Amino acid sequence: MNIQTNNNHYYAVILAGGSGTRLWPISRELYPKQLLALTGDKTLIQATFLRTETVVPRENIYIVTNKQFSTDILLQLKDYGFAREQLIIEPAQKNTAPAIALAADVIIKKDKDALMLVTPADHLITDALGFKKSIEEAFERAKAGTLLTLGIAPDGPSIEYGYIKPQRVATEGVAVPVECFVEKPPREIAEKYIKEGYLWNAGIFVWTVKAFNAEVEKFLPEVVHAISLRETSSEKFIEHFSVISPVSIDVGLLERSKGVEVIKVNFGWRDIGSWKSLYELLEKDTSGNVLNEHALTIDCENSLVYGSPKRATVAIGVSGIVVVDTEDAVLIVHKDETHKIKNAYAELKERNMMQYKEHKTVIRPWGSYTVLEEGLGYKVKKIVVNPHEQLSLQLHHKRSEHWVVIQGTAKATVGEDTRLYEAHETVNVPVETMHRLENPANEILEIIEVQNGVYLGEDDIVRYDDVYERHI
Repeated sequence: MNIQTNNNHYYAVILAGGSGTRLWPISRELYPKQLLALTGDKTLIQATFLRTETVVPRENIYIVTNKQFSTDILLQLKDYGFAREQLIIEPAQKNTAPAIALAADVIIKKDKDALMLVTPADHLITDALGFKKSIEEAFERAKAGTLLTLGIAPDGPSIEYGYIKPQRVATEGVAVPVECFVEKPPREIAEKYIKEGYLWNAGIFVWTVKAFNAEVEKFLPEVVHAISLRETSSEKFIEHFSVISPVSIDVGLLERSKGVEVIKVNFGWRDIGSWKSLYELLEKDTSGNVLNEHALTIDCENSLVYGSPKRATVAIGVSGIVVVDTEDAVLIVHKDETHKIKNAYAELKERNMMQYKEHKTVIRPWGSYTVLEEGLGYKVKKIVVNPHEQLSLQLHHKRSEHWVVIQGTAKATVGEDTRLYEAHETVNVPVETMHRLENPANEILEIIEVQNGVYLGEDDIVRYDDVYERHI
């Protein structure tokens, strides 16, 4: 995609650290919605990056995320010219205000005259040209030193979005001072807001970095102090950043600042924040149903049924529900109650049920693994390695591994020994032994791995060499 602007003072920050709990069980803590393709052939973060580079030079786009998502983001954007140096890793998740402040600190050290677009990674925008025009207009307005937020004209009383009240009636493309921000309201209050001219809060902002930093210094001194340690002591920076209070940009700064304006925009915006909002976006059959190829329905209407390829998913005689079936979890909820999924997610996390955290099949840069069985002291996985890919050179302190080649050719390094293994051959990897698995062939490699040990967590990995640089 060709960049249409030559303004090198334009920068963008994409926020990609959230976990997307309301789209559970598809979105998990370790593989959230921004990494998924929910409405087309591009994942949400890929679509956001491509849309953003129509306004901002590609090299000026930064992504704020956490360590656990960083490798997946780099892999998804590697074909679009995004570089590792453009990743900003949060030491801890502290909501949007600290994340944006951290990015602003990186940018102002590069360009003291920078203008900054802030956008989430998980929104759907259908009018790319309208988005480009609105952001360019916002950049021009922001040069005056105001903090701009974009507001969407509501098309219904949504309880899933926050609202912005302008001081006067907002006209499309015109900046109006903000009277107040309001969190997600109940339906009857949302209906009242719409009649009074409130706008949906898109969570998209534009400002000069100088103007933004001045407000951060005024209202968020603990954030400023933590970030000030970043270049002098990484240890102290991590320590101080990790204990600051989590705070959103709305609550921490915009609701308190006197220089905030809202621009009413119209570019087909939707926050894919829940199964209900996704249902409303997707194409429906003649009965008002959204179905994938694995779902079967009889006498159902106005429902979303997402079946699993592992088994038949059948719904009969139901209306207005959401059914999502995955390898290890099933969700059944009324469309109007999908905002409560986050409560179920929190309960799963409280019970330490791993379905909140990751899928049974986990995507890795080299392929994937599926946990087939686990119990006290053992775990059985199927590991799939893509052609000409390799795992890191690593060892485990607390477990041994036994590999059986099921399909393909494995190149295995165990200690000082490296050799090829064909189907039905086995490899033993003792505890505390450096090892690596590679696929040197043009076909998929599949192995069964049996782990034994006192601890079998994924964090018992010491990497010595990794082509994906998973040391960040």
